[in-house]
Amino acid sequence: MRGFQRMNKVLTLLLIFGSVLFAAAQENRKIYAQKLLDETLANHKEVVIMAMHVTPPGKTDNVIIASNIGRIGKKADEDDMRVIETGKPNLEVNKKGDHFEVELVLQDQSGKTIGAVGIVFMYEKGKEAEFQKKAERIRDEMKLKTPTIAKLFESAE
Repeated sequence: MRGFQRMNKVLTLLLIFGSVLFAAAQENRKIYAQKLLDETLANHKEVVIMAMHVTPPGKTDNVIIASNIGRIGKKADEDDMRVIETGKPNLEVNKKGDHFEVELVLQDQSGKTIGAVGIVFMYEKGKEAEFQKKAERIRDEMKLKTPTIAKLFESAE
């Protein structure tokens, strides 16, 4: 009887441990948007920070859905929403003066606006126009790989 109880405890612990691992794996499941962002960063070493701001299907808040600095789920701020609503880029040097931030509308292959993408470079005075053009090229590469907004939320595994 004692051996049976011990085996029962071991099996229970294994079941609990397996459930915890499964839940963690589900939570860390990579979506296509993150895969696309990671691949884009790998191809553009000059980019130091990138984040995609999109309203998930069935939701009302625009949030970060992919980035290389975390903050997934962070609600879009006024600058992010202004870019999405007007289509005009947001260009600025950060407060520390070491990064140049370019935020552009993010579109799917059909040209429909689906959010915004922030692309950040190490700041060099006088290169603002060059940074904007680079960011636009990068954004356009991502557009070619984004057939629909729904695709961004598909599992990348």
